[in-house]
Amino acid sequence: MGVLLANNKAGALPPPLPKGVVSALGPGGEVVVSRTYAPGSVQVVGALSAAALQQLFAGAPADTAQTLAALRAGKPASQALPGRLRAAYRSRYQDVDGYNVVGKMEGSDAKLKNEYVVHSAHLDHLGVGEAINGDSIFNGAHDNATGVASVLEIARAYSRLKVKPRRSVLFVLVTGEEMGLLGSAYFAKFPTVPKAALVADVNTDMPTIIAPLLAVVPLGAVHSSLLQPVEAAAAYLGLAIEADPEPAQHRFIRSDQYSFVVQGIPALHLKYGNKTADGQNNLSEQVQKWRVLTYHKPQDNFDGGTFDWDAGRKYAQLNFLIGYQVAQAAARPTWNPGDFFGARFGK
Repeated sequence: MGVLLANNKAGALPPPLPKGVVSALGPGGEVVVSRTYAPGSVQVVGALSAAALQQLFAGAPADTAQTLAALRAGKPASQALPGRLRAAYRSRYQDVDGYNVVGKMEGSDAKLKNEYVVHSAHLDHLGVGEAINGDSIFNGAHDNATGVASVLEIARAYSRLKVKPRRSVLFVLVTGEEMGLLGSAYFAKFPTVPKAALVADVNTDMPTIIAPLLAVVPLGAVHSSLLQPVEAAAAYLGLAIEADPEPAQHRFIRSDQYSFVVQGIPALHLKYGNKTADGQNNLSEQVQKWRVLTYHKPQDNFDGGTFDWDAGRKYAQLNFLIGYQVAQAAARPTWNPGDFFGARFGK
């Protein structure tokens, strides 16, 4: 048995898997978390372009337009396809050790110190790859050295508090994000503290501090009560809150906070907003240009890179203030009534 994933948009390419199928194994050698491995009787998982999908549907009772319309309406659309596909593959297996780094600050409340707020960031990048403009080392200065630095500075801020917050705080630097959120998925499923004691995750991934930080997009906060501490912290720092400018990118489920969501734990990830000092409010255009030249390339480098350190300071302050409020609150965060993620994963 096999599974084929198809894209119905003309010109869209099947997703590449240059690193193959990557999974995290448990102590017994079994796959415990993966974004690319299908367990059980599935032998082949592949991807089709829109053109190949049309070929596979040629001569079927219902064409792709009818089938997709039924699926969007929530109706089953199973049918036998006359098209045939033959697949062959060769495999190579390799064990690689990867490590999460976890720090803990104990809370001050006799009861609530047994609950934990997580500040997370991924410490991996792409390593060494095909050279671009003569450079083959993918440094990951923005993605995600700035995120790791933010969590370290957040930990420093907590350490300087004369009175620690009521809940305990975990500072979690995870591996394997670029391979499918593996490190965070493993930690969220097998944390170093009781899983039921995790109350929230505030994730930091590529803050993109290339311009003054005047507004933020709190990805995922609208799904839970975490929106309230976000609003309070942003107001304190004079930051505007904006809706996600790229909803079609589904950014909320594409970084390590989603690993916690899958385990029923409310989480969020703060990205830059679109507000600019000149009133043009077009920061996303600058970011898009930066991405083309820098994102996931060796050019994401400290030497010669673009960094707005005041934006980085404010970003770390914002994340700290959000986590601190959650750690101080009498009640743990909750999913909003009727929310999709809360209904699917909530406890």
